[in-house]
Amino acid sequence: MSEKKKALIETATRLFAQFGFHAVGIDRIIAESRVAKMTMYKHFPSKSRLVVEVLNEQGATLAAGIAAAVAAHTDPLDKLHAIFQWHDAWFRSDTFTGSMLIHAAAEFHAEENEILAASQAQRGAFVHSLQRILDERFDGETAARLARRCALLIDGATLARQLSGRVDAARDAWEIAQALLENERMHVA
Repeated sequence: MSEKKKALIETATRLFAQFGFHAVGIDRIIAESRVAKMTMYKHFPSKSRLVVEVLNEQGATLAAGIAAAVAAHTDPLDKLHAIFQWHDAWFRSDTFTGSMLIHAAAEFHAEENEILAASQAQRGAFVHSLQRILDERFDGETAARLARRCALLIDGATLARQLSGRVDAARDAWEIAQALLENERMHVA
């Protein structure tokens, strides 16, 4: 990736995280990244393309962090717990500004567009990664249902952190997830 493209993505990421997607204009991104307008449009023919690239970069970074946390474990429940612990550490970090995927879905929800599609694809990939872990312990249908519910708990925890400052929200979400998993194990046994 060229240095100028990287500067555009990093600047846009910082500004979008801080102010939102609609509130930040292309001219501000260009000015703060110190890139020529022509260079901006060479790499990103539209603001939508830049937003999609930012979402994809953020998604890849988050997925890599979660994958690294999970890789340290072999037991499926330990792997799942590692995902909640990763979120707990993220919630406690100085860089936490909320989920860009949730922000994008909120700002672009009424439009059928590539931004919403990128958010939905990343969300689907996250749920699928949870399901792959749960497939190690439960049948396919149960694993899929539990993956959706765990993702819902993580989304709720993310919003609780963002809206009410609850830095312990991921820990609470994990306690609820454990109860769901235990309840499912009792019904299977």
